[in-house]
Amino acid sequence: MVETAAAFRWDASSTEAAEVANRGVVRKLERLIKAGERLKVLAAIRRWPPADILSLFVAMRSKYARRLLEWMPDEMGIAVLAELDPRLHAVLAEEETRSTFRKLIEKMSPDEAFPLLDALPHGYALDLLEGHPHAKELRAALEVHEDLAAAHMRRGLLTAREGGTVGEVIADIRASADEIEQLGRVYVVDDAGRLKGVVRRRDLLMNPDATPISAIMQTDPVVVTAETDQEDVLALAKAQRIHNLAVVDADGVLLGGITPRELRQIADEEAEEDALLMGGVSPGATHFDSPLQIVRRRLPWILGGLVGASVAASVIGSYEDALTEAAILASFIPVVMATAGNVGIQASTMSIQAIGQGMTWKGDFLWRLGREVAASLVNGLVVGTVVACLVLLVSAFIEIGNAPSLALTCVLSLTLVTVIAGTFGSLIPFVLRAMKLDPAVATGIFITTSNDVFGVLIFFSIASAFYL
Repeated sequence: MVETAAAFRWDASSTEAAEVANRGVVRKLERLIKAGERLKVLAAIRRWPPADILSLFVAMRSKYARRLLEWMPDEMGIAVLAELDPRLHAVLAEEETRSTFRKLIEKMSPDEAFPLLDALPHGYALDLLEGHPHAKELRAALEVHEDLAAAHMRRGLLTAREGGTVGEVIADIRASADEIEQLGRVYVVDDAGRLKGVVRRRDLLMNPDATPISAIMQTDPVVVTAETDQEDVLALAKAQRIHNLAVVDADGVLLGGITPRELRQIADEEAEEDALLMGGVSPGATHFDSPLQIVRRRLPWILGGLVGASVAASVIGSYEDALTEAAILASFIPVVMATAGNVGIQASTMSIQAIGQGMTWKGDFLWRLGREVAASLVNGLVVGTVVACLVLLVSAFIEIGNAPSLALTCVLSLTLVTVIAGTFGSLIPFVLRAMKLDPAVATGIFITTSNDVFGVLIFFSIASAFYL
């Protein structure tokens, strides 16, 4: 008999009938979990509100709740919503919930427990660690800044003794087979836990059991410290063309590792942060922000843009006589500012992408800069010519004083503005990077406002020389 979705509906009311119905749902789901019916279980609870799923965890027996947590496609989803949805705080505060969560986390490895704890309110997460076998390690991890390598590293690594053999390592792998998600390499440590080398999976399979580990290990693995910024971790991985990095402390003791999964997570976070900065929004912003948080995170950028716009307005005001003499010049100001802004953002975006791939001042930087300048020159000539042709075309129907000179002004000013905007956009991210600042800031207020100011200044300077 096929169960309908209604058979797995959770009743959030506090009536006795609801409790009886919910116990029936729990028993049905536990039977499915015991039978290994992962897809059926997830389909049954897919549309449940987060608060109801959390209540289900509390009502389930520990072993089934743990398996359900493992089956969920995004185990952090519940924890994140627990911090944001006020309805969940009442459930979290119940001692029964704390007890259930504590039992679940005690049975999880540090790598499984950390993402869940990290998404919970900080004090609540620390309380759940009471009595945990890895409490000290997890507490230290929860205090780490989220942008550092230590916040992303995988702790449950397979290690081998420096004096061990291939056979011993393979035996350890077989004994820990249930806990190993993916085997890419084995880190070799000495008796003090200091990293000495790394052994690839291929080398383990291709050598006899009696082969010493020290004979086949690579002695120069790529490492980062726990305090390394995640952006530097990603840049190093790209520059070295590797997918695994060891994380060590100041004494060289192995703390964990960065695997392809963690690198993808870092790349996603960096891309999201850059996108927010490029849009003039604080990287800490979320769609759950309160009105006060939105103001606090966006107002500084808006004020920065206001300063830039005020400078541009001052430049325009200084050419008041020119505007009085030829009011038609005012109609070209938005064209100049929009063109400069677009070209600057395009060029700076490409520079930020190059920086993210590990490019520095050395290498082919000058070639890249020259390429951007050449492309900007061609684009400027094309845009300027199009605008000039429109001016001449309109002048055939509407009287425009000295139309050929105005057309020439458009060609020269738009070409020069485009070249300067492309040069600034390509160069400034590298300057900010050299100054230890985030290059993504360049595509926000800084590039836009600076190009507005220079664009207007160049336009009126050329207009004064060739048109007025």
